[in-house]
Amino acid sequence: MVTMKKSSITTHINSQIATWRKQREKIDLTAKEAVPAGLSGPFVTVSREYGCGGFDVAEKTAEILNKERRPSPLWVAYDRAILDAIMEDLGISSSLLETLTSPARKQIDEFLQTALGELPPQVVVYRSLAETVRTLATNGNVIIVGRAGRAITRGMERGYHVRIVAPMEWRVERIAGLCGLTRREAEKMILEKGRSREDFLRRFVKFESADPSDYHLVVNNAEHGMDGAARMIIAGLSTLGRLG
Repeated sequence: MVTMKKSSITTHINSQIATWRKQREKIDLTAKEAVPAGLSGPFVTVSREYGCGGFDVAEKTAEILNKERRPSPLWVAYDRAILDAIMEDLGISSSLLETLTSPARKQIDEFLQTALGELPPQVVVYRSLAETVRTLATNGNVIIVGRAGRAITRGMERGYHVRIVAPMEWRVERIAGLCGLTRREAEKMILEKGRSREDFLRRFVKFESADPSDYHLVVNNAEHGMDGAARMIIAGLSTLGRLG
């Protein structure tokens, strides 16, 4: 996976923010009261087993959507690096919150209060993450990779939730090649990273990411590949009317 440079990240984020701000201003000028607080734009969350290439699938999905449908704003995939950059940049965080209508902002505040009020101090950063993810999802045309995106966006309309899986052998080979590790080292990394993710979700978010019933689509990336998985996600979005 190629990580986007910070300047590129900022350009993508600011482009979306500018469009979202115009959309909010248009709503404010017409019929703010007629806009349901729970209504969001179309968005995708991608949960994945470690080593499955979830972000690669997300980027491919965004690329195809932007090329073939020419949406406004363009679809953007957000992974840990991009979400962390948003949270670290107070200017971006403030601008992002300004894209929300008052009803949408109130709904996010209520979610944070009811769902995250009991979090211990050592994971207080999760509150900022949840606020960022739900704001992005509310505006739409985003693909949230990992970062408990499925759990954070529960109850939101127009979401499409995907789980990417693959056999351990396939993941070991992929991680060993990407990271220059031996197969044993790659397997150890996969097991440790996977265990850490699941422990966090189970302890603090009360969510079992491996339960297939929590997703619209579960894809074996070893069988379908990046392009195939992306096409399946887009087909699912279209079938459920998420793309308009």
